[in-house]
Amino acid sequence: MIKSIKYFLLVSLLLSITLASVINGIGNYILDSEVIQPYLDGQLIRLSSLISILKQSATSSKELNAEISDYLRTTQTATQQKFLFQVWDKSGKLMMQSSPSQTPLSLKKAPNGFSDQEIKGDDWRIYSSYDKKMQATIIVAELYNIRRELADDIARSNANILLITYPVFGLLVWFIISFALRSVSRVTTEISSRASTYLEPVQLTKIPQEIKPLVGELNQLFIRLKLAFERNKRFSADAAHELRTPLAALKTHAQVALKSDNELDRTKALNKVIESVNRSSHVVAQLLTLSRLGEEDVLADVKPVDLHKLAAEILAYLAPHAFEKNIDIELLPSPTDSMVLGNDTALGILIRNVVDNAIRYTPEHGEVKVSIIDTNTQTILRVIDTGTGIPTELRERVFERFYRVLGTKTSGSGLGLAIVSQIAALHHAAIALSSPANGIGLQFDVAFPKYHA
Repeated sequence: MIKSIKYFLLVSLLLSITLASVINGIGNYILDSEVIQPYLDGQLIRLSSLISILKQSATSSKELNAEISDYLRTTQTATQQKFLFQVWDKSGKLMMQSSPSQTPLSLKKAPNGFSDQEIKGDDWRIYSSYDKKMQATIIVAELYNIRRELADDIARSNANILLITYPVFGLLVWFIISFALRSVSRVTTEISSRASTYLEPVQLTKIPQEIKPLVGELNQLFIRLKLAFERNKRFSADAAHELRTPLAALKTHAQVALKSDNELDRTKALNKVIESVNRSSHVVAQLLTLSRLGEEDVLADVKPVDLHKLAAEILAYLAPHAFEKNIDIELLPSPTDSMVLGNDTALGILIRNVVDNAIRYTPEHGEVKVSIIDTNTQTILRVIDTGTGIPTELRERVFERFYRVLGTKTSGSGLGLAIVSQIAALHHAAIALSSPANGIGLQFDVAFPKYHA
Protein backbone atom coordinates (compact mmCIF):
# COMPACT_ATOMS: atom_id res chain seq x y z
CA MET A 1 0.00 0.00 0.00
CA ILE A 2 1.34 3.44 -1.00
CA LYS A 3 1.20 5.74 2.02
CA SER A 4 2.39 8.85 0.16
CA ILE A 5 2.16 9.35 -3.60
CA LYS A 6 4.66 12.21 -3.45
CA TYR A 7 7.39 10.22 -1.68
CA PHE A 8 6.64 7.12 -3.74
CA LEU A 9 7.09 9.06 -6.99
CA LEU A 10 10.19 10.84 -5.68
CA VAL A 11 11.93 7.63 -4.62
CA SER A 12 10.78 5.71 -7.71
CA LEU A 13 11.92 8.41 -10.13
CA LEU A 14 15.28 8.88 -8.43
CA LEU A 15 15.86 5.11 -8.40
CA SER A 16 14.87 5.01 -12.07
CA ILE A 17 17.30 7.85 -12.85
CA THR A 18 20.03 6.05 -10.91
CA LEU A 19 19.40 2.75 -12.68
CA ALA A 20 19.28 4.46 -16.08
CA SER A 21 22.53 6.34 -15.30
CA VAL A 22 24.28 3.15 -14.17
CA ILE A 23 23.19 1.31 -17.31
CA ASN A 24 24.22 4.32 -19.39
CA GLY A 25 27.59 4.46 -17.61
CA ILE A 26 28.24 0.76 -18.19
CA GLY A 27 27.18 1.12 -21.81
CA ASN A 28 29.40 4.17 -22.25
CA TYR A 29 32.30 2.35 -20.62
CA ILE A 30 31.95 -0.53 -23.04
CA LEU A 31 31.42 1.74 -26.03
CA ASP A 32 34.28 4.01 -25.00
CA SER A 33 36.55 1.00 -24.72
CA GLU A 34 35.54 -0.07 -28.19
CA VAL A 35 36.13 3.44 -29.52
CA ILE A 36 39.42 3.95 -27.67
CA GLN A 37 40.92 0.66 -28.87
CA PRO A 38 40.75 1.43 -32.61
CA TYR A 39 41.82 5.01 -32.00
CA LEU A 40 44.94 4.05 -30.06
CA ASP A 41 45.65 1.23 -32.50
CA GLY A 42 45.62 3.92 -35.18
CA GLN A 43 48.08 5.91 -33.08
CA LEU A 44 50.42 2.91 -33.05
CA ILE A 45 50.18 2.69 -36.82
CA ARG A 46 50.95 6.41 -37.11
CA LEU A 47 53.86 6.06 -34.64
CA SER A 48 55.23 3.18 -36.70
CA SER A 49 55.07 5.34 -39.83
CA LEU A 50 56.65 8.25 -37.93
CA ILE A 51 59.52 6.05 -36.76
CA SER A 52 60.07 4.94 -40.35
CA ILE A 53 60.30 8.55 -41.46
CA LEU A 54 62.40 9.78 -38.55
CA LYS A 55 64.74 6.76 -38.75
CA GLN A 56 66.04 8.00 -42.04
CA SER A 57 67.22 11.30 -40.51
CA ALA A 58 68.01 10.24 -36.94
CA THR A 59 71.59 9.29 -36.19
CA SER A 60 70.93 7.45 -32.94
CA SER A 61 68.22 5.89 -30.79
CA LYS A 62 68.58 8.79 -28.36
CA GLU A 63 67.78 11.34 -31.05
CA LEU A 64 64.88 9.22 -32.31
CA ASN A 65 63.51 8.87 -28.76
CA ALA A 66 63.63 12.61 -28.27
CA GLU A 67 61.70 13.30 -31.46
CA ILE A 68 59.10 10.65 -30.61
CA SER A 69 58.74 12.04 -27.08
CA ASP A 70 58.06 15.48 -28.57
CA TYR A 71 55.41 13.94 -30.79
CA LEU A 72 53.77 12.11 -27.87
CA ARG A 73 53.67 15.26 -25.78
CA THR A 74 52.10 17.14 -28.71
CA THR A 75 49.39 14.53 -29.32
CA GLN A 76 48.98 13.76 -25.57
CA THR A 77 48.61 10.12 -26.52
CA ALA A 78 51.04 8.64 -24.02
CA THR A 79 54.30 9.22 -22.26
CA GLN A 80 57.61 7.75 -23.21
CA GLN A 81 57.60 5.57 -20.08
CA LYS A 82 54.44 3.85 -21.32
CA PHE A 83 55.65 3.40 -24.85
CA LEU A 84 58.50 1.43 -26.45
CA PHE A 85 59.73 0.65 -29.95
CA GLN A 86 62.32 -1.55 -31.66
CA VAL A 87 63.67 -1.61 -35.20
CA TRP A 88 65.09 -4.89 -36.58
CA ASP A 89 66.88 -5.35 -39.89
CA LYS A 90 66.12 -8.20 -42.23
CA SER A 91 68.97 -10.25 -40.83
CA GLY A 92 67.44 -10.15 -37.35
CA LYS A 93 69.80 -7.57 -35.88
CA LEU A 94 68.40 -4.94 -33.51
CA MET A 95 69.07 -1.63 -35.21
CA MET A 96 67.38 0.75 -32.76
CA GLN A 97 65.18 0.66 -29.71
CA SER A 98 63.72 2.81 -26.99
CA SER A 99 65.51 3.14 -23.66
CA PRO A 100 66.95 -0.24 -22.69
CA SER A 101 65.89 0.31 -19.11
CA GLN A 102 62.26 -0.08 -20.12
CA THR A 103 62.41 -3.73 -21.10
CA PRO A 104 65.23 -6.21 -21.49
CA LEU A 105 62.98 -8.45 -23.57
CA SER A 106 63.07 -8.62 -27.32
CA LEU A 107 59.93 -7.94 -29.37
CA LYS A 108 61.47 -9.60 -32.39
CA LYS A 109 59.05 -12.52 -32.35
CA ALA A 110 55.96 -10.30 -32.41
CA PRO A 111 53.79 -11.28 -35.40
CA ASN A 112 52.94 -8.83 -38.13
CA GLY A 113 50.00 -6.63 -37.33
CA PHE A 114 48.49 -6.20 -33.89
CA SER A 115 49.07 -8.56 -30.99
CA ASP A 116 49.00 -8.58 -27.20
CA GLN A 117 51.97 -9.59 -25.05
CA GLU A 118 52.76 -9.62 -21.35
CA ILE A 119 56.12 -8.09 -20.45
CA LYS A 120 57.31 -8.10 -16.83
CA GLY A 121 53.76 -8.56 -15.61
CA ASP A 122 52.33 -5.72 -17.72
CA ASP A 123 50.04 -6.10 -20.69
CA TRP A 124 51.25 -4.43 -23.89
CA ARG A 125 49.55 -3.73 -27.17
CA ILE A 126 52.05 -4.44 -29.96
CA TYR A 127 52.04 -3.43 -33.62
CA SER A 128 54.62 -4.90 -35.97
CA SER A 129 55.14 -3.86 -39.61
CA TYR A 130 57.83 -4.42 -42.25
CA ASP A 131 59.20 -1.34 -43.99
CA LYS A 132 60.24 -2.38 -47.50
CA LYS A 133 62.12 0.84 -48.11
CA MET A 134 64.21 0.45 -44.98
CA GLN A 135 64.12 -3.33 -45.27
CA ALA A 136 63.51 -3.41 -41.52
CA THR A 137 60.78 -4.48 -39.10
CA ILE A 138 59.38 -1.70 -36.95
CA ILE A 139 57.70 -2.77 -33.71
CA VAL A 140 55.87 -0.31 -31.44
CA ALA A 141 54.22 -1.21 -28.15
CA GLU A 142 51.96 0.61 -25.72
CA LEU A 143 50.91 -0.27 -22.20
CA TYR A 144 47.30 -1.40 -21.93
CA ASN A 145 47.10 0.76 -18.79
CA ILE A 146 46.78 3.81 -21.03
CA ARG A 147 43.63 2.42 -22.57
CA ARG A 148 42.20 1.35 -19.21
CA GLU A 149 43.00 4.71 -17.65
CA LEU A 150 41.23 6.56 -20.45
CA ALA A 151 38.13 4.34 -20.08
CA ASP A 152 38.28 4.70 -16.29
CA ASP A 153 38.63 8.48 -16.58
CA ILE A 154 35.53 8.62 -18.76
CA ALA A 155 33.55 6.40 -16.38
CA ARG A 156 34.78 8.43 -13.41
CA SER A 157 33.74 11.64 -15.11
CA ASN A 158 30.28 10.25 -15.80
CA ALA A 159 29.97 9.16 -12.16
CA ASN A 160 31.09 12.56 -10.92
CA ILE A 161 28.58 14.29 -13.18
CA LEU A 162 25.84 11.99 -11.82
CA LEU A 163 26.83 12.71 -8.21
CA ILE A 164 26.82 16.45 -8.87
CA THR A 165 23.51 16.46 -10.73
CA TYR A 166 21.76 13.94 -8.44
CA PRO A 167 20.68 16.55 -5.84
CA VAL A 168 19.53 18.77 -8.71
CA PHE A 169 17.47 15.89 -10.09
CA GLY A 170 16.01 15.31 -6.61
CA LEU A 171 14.97 18.96 -6.22
CA LEU A 172 13.55 19.13 -9.73
CA VAL A 173 11.56 15.92 -9.26
CA TRP A 174 10.31 17.15 -5.87
CA PHE A 175 9.12 20.48 -7.28
CA ILE A 176 7.56 18.84 -10.34
CA ILE A 177 5.65 16.30 -8.23
CA SER A 178 4.57 18.99 -5.77
CA PHE A 179 3.32 21.14 -8.65
CA ALA A 180 1.51 18.19 -10.23
CA LEU A 181 -0.22 17.28 -6.94
CA ARG A 182 -1.16 20.87 -6.18
CA SER A 183 -4.61 20.32 -7.68
CA VAL A 184 -5.16 17.41 -5.27
CA SER A 185 -4.22 19.68 -2.38
CA ARG A 186 -6.58 22.34 -3.72
CA VAL A 187 -9.49 19.88 -3.86
CA THR A 188 -8.60 18.62 -0.38
CA THR A 189 -8.55 22.18 0.99
CA GLU A 190 -11.86 23.00 -0.66
CA ILE A 191 -13.57 19.93 0.77
CA SER A 192 -12.05 20.26 4.25
CA SER A 193 -13.13 23.91 4.51
CA ARG A 194 -16.75 23.14 3.65
CA ALA A 195 -19.59 23.27 6.09
CA SER A 196 -21.23 19.92 6.81
CA THR A 197 -24.42 21.06 5.09
CA TYR A 198 -22.73 22.40 1.94
CA LEU A 199 -23.00 19.59 -0.61
CA GLU A 200 -22.58 21.43 -3.89
CA PRO A 201 -20.36 19.65 -6.47
CA VAL A 202 -16.65 20.44 -6.62
CA GLN A 203 -15.73 22.47 -9.69
CA LEU A 204 -13.99 20.33 -12.33
CA THR A 205 -12.16 23.26 -13.96
CA LYS A 206 -8.35 23.31 -13.75
CA ILE A 207 -8.26 19.70 -12.56
CA PRO A 208 -5.95 17.17 -14.27
CA GLN A 209 -7.56 14.43 -16.33
CA GLU A 210 -6.20 11.74 -13.98
CA ILE A 211 -8.19 12.89 -10.94
CA LYS A 212 -11.31 14.07 -12.77
CA PRO A 213 -12.95 10.62 -12.43
CA LEU A 214 -12.27 10.70 -8.67
CA VAL A 215 -13.69 14.21 -8.29
CA GLY A 216 -16.61 13.23 -10.55
CA GLU A 217 -17.48 10.29 -8.32
CA LEU A 218 -17.11 12.54 -5.29
CA ASN A 219 -19.56 14.97 -6.86
CA GLN A 220 -22.00 12.14 -7.50
CA LEU A 221 -21.72 11.23 -3.82
CA PHE A 222 -22.43 14.84 -2.87
CA ILE A 223 -25.49 14.83 -5.12
CA ARG A 224 -26.79 11.60 -3.58
CA LEU A 225 -26.20 12.93 -0.07
CA LYS A 226 -27.91 16.20 -0.93
CA LEU A 227 -30.93 14.36 -2.33
CA ALA A 228 -31.02 12.09 0.71
CA PHE A 229 -30.92 15.11 3.07
CA GLU A 230 -33.59 16.86 1.05
CA ARG A 231 -35.72 13.71 1.08
CA ASN A 232 -35.41 13.41 4.85
CA LYS A 233 -36.13 17.10 5.25
CA ARG A 234 -39.13 16.78 2.96
CA PHE A 235 -40.32 13.74 4.88
CA SER A 236 -40.31 15.73 8.12
CA ALA A 237 -42.21 18.59 6.49
CA ASP A 238 -44.67 16.22 4.83
CA ALA A 239 -45.25 14.28 8.02
CA ALA A 240 -45.89 17.48 9.96
CA HIS A 241 -48.23 18.70 7.26
CA GLU A 242 -50.20 15.52 6.72
CA LEU A 243 -50.47 14.32 10.32
CA ARG A 244 -51.62 17.65 11.73
CA THR A 245 -55.24 17.23 10.53
CA PRO A 246 -55.80 13.55 11.47
CA LEU A 247 -54.16 14.04 14.87
CA ALA A 248 -56.32 17.08 15.56
CA ALA A 249 -59.39 15.08 14.53
CA LEU A 250 -58.23 12.17 16.66
CA LYS A 251 -57.92 14.46 19.68
CA THR A 252 -61.35 15.99 19.04
CA HIS A 253 -63.10 12.62 18.73
CA ALA A 254 -61.34 11.35 21.86
CA GLN A 255 -62.51 14.40 23.81
CA VAL A 256 -66.07 13.92 22.51
CA ALA A 257 -65.97 10.28 23.64
CA LEU A 258 -64.76 11.30 27.09
CA LYS A 259 -67.45 13.93 27.55
CA SER A 260 -70.32 11.94 26.04
CA ASP A 261 -72.91 10.51 28.43
CA ASN A 262 -74.77 8.71 25.66
CA GLU A 263 -73.45 5.23 24.81
CA LEU A 264 -74.40 5.64 21.15
CA ASP A 265 -72.57 8.95 20.83
CA ARG A 266 -69.57 7.54 22.66
CA THR A 267 -69.44 4.53 20.29
CA LYS A 268 -69.74 6.81 17.28
CA ALA A 269 -66.91 9.01 18.59
CA LEU A 270 -64.70 5.98 19.24
CA ASN A 271 -65.35 4.71 15.73
CA LYS A 272 -64.22 8.10 14.48
CA VAL A 273 -61.10 7.71 16.59
CA ILE A 274 -60.40 4.37 14.89
CA GLU A 275 -60.94 5.96 11.47
CA SER A 276 -58.50 8.76 12.33
CA VAL A 277 -55.95 6.21 13.55
CA ASN A 278 -56.36 4.21 10.34
CA ARG A 279 -55.93 7.35 8.26
CA SER A 280 -52.84 8.36 10.22
CA SER A 281 -51.39 4.87 9.83
CA HIS A 282 -52.02 4.97 6.09
CA VAL A 283 -50.42 8.40 5.74
CA VAL A 284 -47.37 7.34 7.76
CA ALA A 285 -46.96 4.16 5.69
CA GLN A 286 -47.17 6.12 2.44
CA LEU A 287 -44.77 8.77 3.69
CA LEU A 288 -42.24 6.12 4.74
CA THR A 289 -42.53 4.40 1.36
CA LEU A 290 -42.08 7.70 -0.47
CA SER A 291 -39.08 8.65 1.68
CA ARG A 292 -37.29 5.45 0.70
CA LEU A 293 -37.73 6.06 -3.00
CA GLY A 294 -35.93 8.60 -5.13
CA GLU A 295 -35.19 9.08 -8.78
CA GLU A 296 -31.48 8.81 -8.01
CA ASP A 297 -31.88 5.39 -6.40
CA VAL A 298 -30.70 2.22 -8.06
CA LEU A 299 -32.94 -0.80 -7.70
CA ALA A 300 -31.52 -3.54 -5.52
CA ASP A 301 -32.22 -7.26 -5.83
CA VAL A 302 -33.38 -6.98 -9.43
CA LYS A 303 -34.64 -10.25 -10.87
CA PRO A 304 -37.33 -11.61 -13.22
CA VAL A 305 -40.77 -11.18 -11.66
CA ASP A 306 -44.03 -12.82 -12.76
CA LEU A 307 -46.27 -9.75 -12.89
CA HIS A 308 -49.48 -11.77 -13.14
CA LYS A 309 -48.63 -13.93 -10.13
CA LEU A 310 -47.64 -10.85 -8.11
CA ALA A 311 -50.88 -9.10 -9.08
CA ALA A 312 -52.87 -12.13 -7.91
CA GLU A 313 -51.22 -11.95 -4.47
CA ILE A 314 -51.90 -8.20 -4.15
CA LEU A 315 -55.53 -8.58 -5.23
CA ALA A 316 -56.05 -11.32 -2.66
CA TYR A 317 -54.82 -8.87 -0.01
CA LEU A 318 -57.09 -6.03 -1.25
CA ALA A 319 -60.17 -8.15 -1.96
CA PRO A 320 -61.73 -7.65 1.53
CA HIS A 321 -61.61 -3.89 1.05
CA ALA A 322 -63.37 -4.26 -2.32
CA PHE A 323 -66.00 -6.58 -0.89
CA GLU A 324 -66.80 -4.03 1.83
CA LYS A 325 -67.93 -1.70 -0.95
CA ASN A 326 -69.58 -4.49 -2.96
CA ILE A 327 -67.09 -3.96 -5.76
CA ASP A 328 -66.42 -6.79 -8.18
CA ILE A 329 -62.65 -7.16 -8.51
CA GLU A 330 -61.29 -9.42 -11.26
CA LEU A 331 -57.90 -10.52 -12.52
CA LEU A 332 -58.01 -11.62 -16.15
CA PRO A 333 -56.16 -14.82 -17.18
CA SER A 334 -52.40 -14.66 -17.55
CA PRO A 335 -50.93 -14.09 -21.03
CA THR A 336 -48.24 -16.29 -22.55
CA ASP A 337 -45.49 -14.19 -20.98
CA SER A 338 -45.96 -11.91 -17.98
CA MET A 339 -42.34 -11.67 -16.80
CA VAL A 340 -40.67 -8.32 -16.14
CA LEU A 341 -37.26 -7.42 -14.73
CA GLY A 342 -37.44 -5.55 -11.43
CA ASN A 343 -37.69 -5.57 -7.67
CA ASP A 344 -40.69 -7.64 -6.54
CA THR A 345 -41.26 -5.58 -3.35
CA ALA A 346 -41.35 -2.28 -5.25
CA LEU A 347 -43.57 -3.76 -7.96
CA GLY A 348 -45.91 -5.05 -5.28
CA ILE A 349 -46.22 -1.52 -3.82
CA LEU A 350 -46.94 -0.15 -7.31
CA ILE A 351 -49.72 -2.69 -8.00
CA ARG A 352 -51.19 -2.22 -4.51
CA ASN A 353 -51.39 1.57 -4.85
CA VAL A 354 -52.88 1.48 -8.35
CA VAL A 355 -55.53 -1.12 -7.45
CA ASP A 356 -56.19 0.48 -4.04
CA ASN A 357 -56.82 3.83 -5.77
CA ALA A 358 -59.18 2.15 -8.21
CA ILE A 359 -61.14 0.59 -5.32
CA ARG A 360 -61.19 3.87 -3.37
CA TYR A 361 -62.56 5.95 -6.24
CA THR A 362 -65.03 3.37 -7.55
CA PRO A 363 -68.52 3.71 -6.07
CA GLU A 364 -70.37 0.78 -4.52
CA HIS A 365 -71.44 -2.02 -6.83
CA GLY A 366 -68.75 -0.96 -9.30
CA GLU A 367 -66.10 -3.03 -11.03
CA VAL A 368 -62.29 -3.14 -11.02
CA LYS A 369 -60.57 -5.27 -13.67
CA VAL A 370 -56.84 -6.02 -13.64
CA SER A 371 -55.04 -7.58 -16.59
CA ILE A 372 -51.52 -8.21 -17.84
CA ILE A 373 -51.05 -7.58 -21.57
CA ASP A 374 -48.12 -9.03 -23.47
CA THR A 375 -46.93 -7.21 -26.63
CA ASN A 376 -43.82 -7.62 -28.76
CA THR A 377 -41.97 -4.85 -26.93
CA GLN A 378 -43.80 -4.32 -23.63
CA THR A 379 -45.54 -6.01 -20.74
CA ILE A 380 -48.45 -3.82 -19.62
CA LEU A 381 -50.21 -3.76 -16.25
CA ARG A 382 -53.74 -2.46 -16.94
CA VAL A 383 -56.27 -1.51 -14.24
CA ILE A 384 -59.77 -0.40 -15.34
CA ASP A 385 -62.35 0.88 -12.89
CA THR A 386 -65.90 2.23 -13.19
CA GLY A 387 -65.26 5.25 -10.96
CA THR A 388 -65.59 8.92 -11.69
CA GLY A 389 -62.36 9.02 -13.72
CA ILE A 390 -59.90 11.90 -13.93
CA PRO A 391 -60.39 14.92 -16.22
CA THR A 392 -57.90 14.93 -19.11
CA GLU A 393 -56.36 18.25 -18.10
CA LEU A 394 -55.60 16.94 -14.58
CA ARG A 395 -54.08 13.58 -15.49
CA GLU A 396 -50.53 14.90 -15.27
CA ARG A 397 -51.04 16.66 -11.94
CA VAL A 398 -52.40 13.64 -10.05
CA PHE A 399 -48.82 12.32 -9.81
CA GLU A 400 -47.76 15.37 -7.81
CA ARG A 401 -47.27 14.92 -4.09
CA PHE A 402 -50.38 15.62 -2.02
CA TYR A 403 -52.38 16.69 -5.07
CA ARG A 404 -56.01 15.60 -5.04
CA VAL A 405 -58.75 16.44 -7.52
CA LEU A 406 -61.11 19.05 -6.15
CA GLY A 407 -64.41 17.69 -4.94
CA THR A 408 -62.97 14.27 -4.09
CA LYS A 409 -64.71 12.93 -1.02
CA THR A 410 -62.76 9.67 -0.76
CA SER A 411 -60.15 9.64 1.99
CA GLY A 412 -56.51 9.54 0.93
CA SER A 413 -53.11 11.12 1.42
CA GLY A 414 -52.40 12.27 -2.12
CA LEU A 415 -49.16 10.28 -2.12
CA GLY A 416 -50.16 6.96 -3.70
CA LEU A 417 -49.73 7.98 -7.35
CA ALA A 418 -46.53 9.88 -6.56
CA ILE A 419 -45.13 6.60 -5.23
CA VAL A 420 -46.38 4.74 -8.32
CA SER A 421 -44.67 7.30 -10.57
CA GLN A 422 -41.31 6.93 -8.79
CA ILE A 423 -41.39 3.13 -8.84
CA ALA A 424 -42.30 3.17 -12.54
CA ALA A 425 -39.37 5.53 -13.24
CA LEU A 426 -36.99 3.20 -11.41
CA HIS A 427 -38.18 0.33 -13.64
CA HIS A 428 -38.01 2.46 -16.83
CA ALA A 429 -41.76 1.97 -17.23
CA ALA A 430 -44.21 4.41 -18.84
CA ILE A 431 -47.56 5.39 -17.31
CA ALA A 432 -50.60 6.28 -19.40
CA LEU A 433 -54.06 7.38 -18.19
CA SER A 434 -57.02 7.15 -20.53
CA SER A 435 -60.76 6.51 -20.65
CA PRO A 436 -61.94 2.89 -21.11
CA ALA A 437 -63.63 1.84 -24.32
CA ASN A 438 -67.11 2.27 -22.76
CA GLY A 439 -66.17 5.80 -21.60
CA ILE A 440 -66.88 5.05 -17.92
CA GLY A 441 -64.17 5.30 -15.25
CA LEU A 442 -60.41 5.27 -15.78
CA GLN A 443 -57.91 3.03 -17.55
CA PHE A 444 -54.50 3.02 -15.83
CA ASP A 445 -51.63 1.48 -17.88
CA VAL A 446 -48.07 0.87 -16.68
CA ALA A 447 -45.94 -0.36 -19.60
CA PHE A 448 -42.72 -2.21 -18.64
CA PRO A 449 -39.89 -2.98 -21.07
CA LYS A 450 -40.11 -6.48 -22.51
CA TYR A 451 -38.00 -8.96 -20.57
CA HIS A 452 -35.94 -11.39 -22.63
CA ALA A 453 -34.56 -14.34 -20.71
